[in-house]
Amino acid sequence: MRSLLWVLSALILATRIASAQAIDEPEISVGGFEVAANGAERAAGIWRTTGPLIMGKPTVGVFSTLGCGYFTVTVPPKPFEEKATAGWRVEVTPIKIVEHAVTFRLRWVRALDNSGALTSASEDVELTLRPGESRPIDSVPVAQTAKTFDGRVCDKKEVSLRVRVNFSEALDSRLIGAEMWLVERLANGKEQSQPLTVRGLPHHDVPFYFDGVGDGADRVDIFGTMVPEPEQGGIRIALETIRAKANSNTSGYHAAYWSRSTVHLKPDEIVDVALPQLTDDSSPFAKRVFSVRIRAKMIR
Repeated sequence: MRSLLWVLSALILATRIASAQAIDEPEISVGGFEVAANGAERAAGIWRTTGPLIMGKPTVGVFSTLGCGYFTVTVPPKPFEEKATAGWRVEVTPIKIVEHAVTFRLRWVRALDNSGALTSASEDVELTLRPGESRPIDSVPVAQTAKTFDGRVCDKKEVSLRVRVNFSEALDSRLIGAEMWLVERLANGKEQSQPLTVRGLPHHDVPFYFDGVGDGADRVDIFGTMVPEPEQGGIRIALETIRAKANSNTSGYHAAYWSRSTVHLKPDEIVDVALPQLTDDSSPFAKRVFSVRIRAKMIR
């Protein structure tokens, strides 16, 4: 067990060192997940990661699960754990990258199975995932008689493997700032706006919140997230904006409307993103015209 955990630590460390030069490049990871008795799923903390992608170069992980859904991972020719309940050999091979979307071949086989699982035991498929997206690979049940390391009753009912695409988890020293304005075009053709400034890391959600907009006793809150990505000659921003109609007597909302846009900003350029009018809304807000205005720059 100790030797396998050491191999795992070496794999993670090597990946982070290699990725330090390629923060903007996606990588593929395969990891174990635990499903609790109440259905909640969480990562087990065991990953096999490609690091910087090389087209056509396969990355292989040998996964074992044992006891109360515990995972280990190593690389060939290392074998499965001696007391493993199930074991998988998983191979991912990058094929191409288009605007950070990664197309790759996934081959896996459940080569060891003492779990009594009834699902298929292998797959060979081509997938395309963008950073932040994932896809399940396989799952097996955890024995009802399983115990934790300290002898307690196991609270997991299932374990699974999942493949994901993410940007490198290496520390990123860059910082992107954005000036944002919520702009309302009035019936007389004039504009009124409220500004705010946000900062965040590339490829991460950066939340923003404007002040609520009132109409009589009603109020709409406008907020959301922006995900900035540096690109040649500027910054790409994926913008998600939510308009939520507040309840008058509670802290919640009784209706919300989502809109998503992608904009490409050159240095010092200001871009308007129009928010769709609420044609299916009978409230006074349906007649009001809003947009989000953005200017973004690299701070460091």
